[in-house]
Amino acid sequence: MRNVFLVAAALAVSSGCVNRSSNNEIPRLEFEKDQFGVVTRINPHEPYVFLIFTAHYKESGSFENFGGGEFVLNVLNEHGIKGSFFPTGIVHDQERYQQVLRDIVAQGHYLSGHSFAHLLLHPHHDRNVNLVSADSIAYDDVKMQAVLQRLGLTFEQYIWMVPPYETVNQYSADAYRALGYKLANPTPGLITHRDWHAPDHPSYLSAEQLIENIWEFEREHTLNGAILLIHAIDYPTRADYDRPYKHLGRIIEGIKELGYGFKTFFDVIELENQIKKATAP
Repeated sequence: MRNVFLVAAALAVSSGCVNRSSNNEIPRLEFEKDQFGVVTRINPHEPYVFLIFTAHYKESGSFENFGGGEFVLNVLNEHGIKGSFFPTGIVHDQERYQQVLRDIVAQGHYLSGHSFAHLLLHPHHDRNVNLVSADSIAYDDVKMQAVLQRLGLTFEQYIWMVPPYETVNQYSADAYRALGYKLANPTPGLITHRDWHAPDHPSYLSAEQLIENIWEFEREHTLNGAILLIHAIDYPTRADYDRPYKHLGRIIEGIKELGYGFKTFFDVIELENQIKKATAP
């Protein structure tokens, strides 16, 4: 069950900056959170979408990579919008991705962590079991922070993170919060990130089906404040045209045509800082 949490201010609708209204009131910041306190929607009263991109790298087994990073970055820039990127620390350690990671930072997109080693925090079908201790999460995070700081980022700039596999239980969520993080995950019901299955898998959904889900979700729930995850990954079991990120331009155009804009977690951080300043004694 999702809960709505109200904070003291909200993202300004028109500019992404914080402005007092004509009656000198500070607007609110509203989060929808899951049962573990992870944010799944931001200001659901405002017509903005948060595009996020995660990635991991593995040379064997379930092959993953950041092969779509440069393509995604180019599409975002062509459309004049910013995105939020959450690759694992292992991605940072691959020479082939150094330039795109630097470009993400230099071009003003949001960059944060997804754990260093893509930790599986609990069994996929049992959140009552902890597979990783709080100490191990902290150790992994030291390495994650090191690669982010290598790009010149400070903790305040990457305080919002997406947990590995986009899933936590209460124990791991609390462990990340104890390290100072704020957690976010894709909005439930949006399924564009379910792009890892091969066509012969029982759970396979084509890129067209995954994209159609966006429009179906919008008709029923709106996309206000939605967190939309698209993997910037070339899963080798799927053809190039069957990767949702390859259709990012069409997705962006469709969302814009429906009257929505785009924001990143930099907007959230800026607002939170404005709230602190405005409400300080």
